[in-house]
Amino acid sequence: MKQNPIQVCLKCMRFSAKYAAILMLGLGMAAAVKAADIAILDQNFVLFGSEAAEEATAQLRSEYAEQEQQVQTLEQAIRQLQSRARTDGDIMTEDEMRQLEQEAQQRLAQREQLVRQLQQVQNERRSAFVERFQPMLAQAIERAVGDNQYDLIIDKSAVIYHRNSLDITEAVLEEFNALYRAQ
Repeated sequence: MKQNPIQVCLKCMRFSAKYAAILMLGLGMAAAVKAADIAILDQNFVLFGSEAAEEATAQLRSEYAEQEQQVQTLEQAIRQLQSRARTDGDIMTEDEMRQLEQEAQQRLAQREQLVRQLQQVQNERRSAFVERFQPMLAQAIERAVGDNQYDLIIDKSAVIYHRNSLDITEAVLEEFNALYRAQ
């Protein structure tokens, strides 16, 4: 089917006009973003790299040191059972081998249960920590920003690329630690 050259030209113009409009819209948005004052902040780094987090971690470790030791003891026992199965497996009876495997499975199950419990406690403490220190983080951000009138502060995890000059994480961390020490 042969088309009229004038119709083809009009279609091309509509097509080009549509993409030109999209291009202009994109350039306009880029100019608007460039005009805005933007900062980048790694909230997790501030919260979990802070002195408060270090103290909370040390406290958690001291409270659950016994359970951590139990996990290590179980891991060592499992390794010994596996080693025994490898070295003595040829001379063991089927019943002895089955008993050895059952013992290893029981110790492995105990270890997994203990690890799950420790992870649950850690997650609960982490959530409580965030809830407790979220207001202090907001205050630290306000103090670090000071007179700078940022139009937008974006969490670093949502950013693909940025210049380091946009990152206010270290300044917020310093303010957060100062607020923590002051309380």
